[in-house]
Amino acid sequence: MNNKILIALLVLSSILLPTFAVDIQDSVLNIEASKVNEVIPDTAIIRFYVENSGVNLSDIKEKNDKIVNQAINAIKAKLSNDESVKTVAFSVNNIYSYKDRVRIFQKYEVKNGFEVKLKDLTKISEIVNIAMDNGVKNVGQLTFSLSDSEKECNMVLVDTIKIAKNRANTLAESLGVQLGRVKSVNPYCSVTSNNPSPRFYTNSFTAKSSDASEGSVIDSIKPGTLNIRSSVNMTYYLK
Repeated sequence: MNNKILIALLVLSSILLPTFAVDIQDSVLNIEASKVNEVIPDTAIIRFYVENSGVNLSDIKEKNDKIVNQAINAIKAKLSNDESVKTVAFSVNNIYSYKDRVRIFQKYEVKNGFEVKLKDLTKISEIVNIAMDNGVKNVGQLTFSLSDSEKECNMVLVDTIKIAKNRANTLAESLGVQLGRVKSVNPYCSVTSNNPSPRFYTNSFTAKSSDASEGSVIDSIKPGTLNIRSSVNMTYYLK
C-alpha cells in the first residue's frame, strides 16, 4: 500500500512541475504609450446640392440638371489633373398633405448632389463662389483629409513603439527584471480634425449681385490641421 501511495505522489509531482515552470515563463509586463502629431491636410472635399420643387417632375429635373451641368463645367475648367468632380446624390420625393385622413399630392422635391475633390486648398473659396455664381445655393459639408493617411499613421506608430520600448526597459530595470521577447502588440491610429469642419447651408448665402464691387460671397476658408493619434499596447515576457 505504501509503495502505491509513493508512486502516485511521484506521478502527481511530474504533472505539477511543468505547470509551475510555465507560470514562471508567463510572467509579463504590459506597457502602453501614445503620441499625437499635428499635420496639414492635403485634400479637401466639398459637396454641393441643388434642390427644387414643383408639380411638374420633368420641369424640375430639367431645371436641376441645367444648374448642375453649368456649375460642374465651370468648376472643371479650374481643376488640375489630380482633382475631380463627380455626382454623389440624386433623389425625388413626393410631398403630400392630409385632409380628413385623405392623402393629397402637393409637389415633387428633386435633389441633385455633386462632390469636388481638391488638392490645391487655396482654391476652395474660388470653387465655392463659382458654384454659387452658377445657381448652386446649397453647399454641404467641407472636409479635409490626407491622401496617404496610412503612411502618416505608420510613421507615428514607429515613434510610439519606441516610446513604449523605452518605458518598458525603464520599468523592468526598476523592478530588477529583464525583458524577454514580445508577447503581443496592439497598435491603433486615427486621423481627426483639430477643428470642426465648416458647414454651409442655403440660408447662409445670398446670390451675388452683378455689381463686381460686392466681391466674393466666400472670401477665405482655412484648412486648419489634422491630428494623427497613435497608441500601442505591448506585452513583454519577463526573464
